[in-house]
Amino acid sequence: MRTRKTTGYDRAEIVKIINKTANLTQEEKDCATELLDIYLNNPLQNDYFFLTAIDEADCPRGYVCYGPTPLTYGVYDLYWILVDADYRGRGIGARLLGDTEEILKDRGARLFVAETSGLASYEPARSFYEKSGFKEESRIKEFYKPGDDLITYVKRF
Repeated sequence: MRTRKTTGYDRAEIVKIINKTANLTQEEKDCATELLDIYLNNPLQNDYFFLTAIDEADCPRGYVCYGPTPLTYGVYDLYWILVDADYRGRGIGARLLGDTEEILKDRGARLFVAETSGLASYEPARSFYEKSGFKEESRIKEFYKPGDDLITYVKRF
């Protein structure tokens, strides 16, 4: 498994990965697809960047979307990191995250910020962030909807 910049050839497989992710709402799936399309269709934009994890047949098995946080110095947001449900537990997410962090360090990043839901279905994501060295920085109760907190994780470089 290796990573590379996402290309237009990856779109269909990435959309399949997004749609197979069971804990995402349709709105979240639509948002993830929208960011992918912005990245692919506007080569001059600098808000969203993508890396894709590919197998030996050059087939996407996961991806990460990240970008600079507006109006900050050296802060980046982790917008999405998804791995094909059939390939989870193989280190693909860790590889995507590690390669992204190397890129960010080269760009002088100070902080890497990930936001996620407090719902039980997002426990695997929270565990992944914590195992990857992110620390819970804040929690806003019932941010998304009643019973669904916003949890912000931060990794400092």
